[in-house]
Amino acid sequence: MWIMFLGLVLFFGIHLVPSTGIRSTLVNRFGEDPYKGIFSLVSLAGFVLIVYGFSQTEFIAFMDPQPWGRTAAFWIMPVAIILLVASNTPNNLKRFVRHPMLIGITLWSASHLAANGDLVSTVLFAVFGTFALLDIFLVEQGGRYQPAKPVSPGWDLLTIVVGLLLAGLVFYFHDYLSGVPLR
Repeated sequence: MWIMFLGLVLFFGIHLVPSTGIRSTLVNRFGEDPYKGIFSLVSLAGFVLIVYGFSQTEFIAFMDPQPWGRTAAFWIMPVAIILLVASNTPNNLKRFVRHPMLIGITLWSASHLAANGDLVSTVLFAVFGTFALLDIFLVEQGGRYQPAKPVSPGWDLLTIVVGLLLAGLVFYFHDYLSGVPLR
């Protein structure tokens, strides 16, 4: 599990940089493009270590999953994925939901915490959820939230359709992505 921990520290450590003001110091010192390159490489390294570490950790029962957890995850995950898509596309959903990516991650982690009971899953989802909530707080405290501008409703429809298609793909390929079959 230590490989996953290292990945979590790298991944979330670099993702906290923009929320703390250190980003501007690094950009001033190294430039925008080198900063983005380093950010991307550290993020990718952390993500790879998380996935590899997760896959190599033995199953250790930690708690009983909630009886309703799997059903809740089934219904919550499409919403979470739509929010993740919404965070990266022009749409009006961002006018009504602040921080759609972070809320999507919070929904993903909470639903998976309820559906799983092993130690490594609990650590992974708890860390992701805690980070998302912490980052929402830091963005709000730093006054960096910028409301989205109105766009054509067609973007909303496209965002929802793409989110639902991705949710379907994640459901179908969940076994290959996580080792846990849903079908």
